[in-house]
Amino acid sequence: MGKAKVMVAVRDAISVESLMTLACQLSQGMNADLAVLHVVDVPLATPLDAEDEAIDHAGKEILAHAQRVAKNFPCPISAELLRAREVGEAIVGVARERGVDLLVMGHHKPHPHALSETLLGGIVRYVVHHAPCRVIVQIPAPEQK
Repeated sequence: MGKAKVMVAVRDAISVESLMTLACQLSQGMNADLAVLHVVDVPLATPLDAEDEAIDHAGKEILAHAQRVAKNFPCPISAELLRAREVGEAIVGVARERGVDLLVMGHHKPHPHALSETLLGGIVRYVVHHAPCRVIVQIPAPEQK
């Protein structure tokens, strides 16, 4: 049995710091390797292998931010940027290929409706139902007034 693997899927600059902090803490507690993944959602009109730096620019910035956060912990990470048509399928595929034990992701669009609706946005719902491992979904605390 090899070393445990934690993967964190980061989507945007807003949630990177909190997701990376959680993922680093979890990977330290599990003595696990940590990988950070950003999936670029490529529209059908654009070839997945298009040589256009603009497609990947925001994702590279998010991954760089994730690496800066990880430096606050003794938390070495590997980072990957992946282009895909379906983000949820891509996250699940990478988790399966790498033999991930725990997947951390965020959902930052809470609704005032039922908890199941809040937790299960399209990408999150797909990942939760298809991931080959446990999934932790971080939902930000409501803003304090």
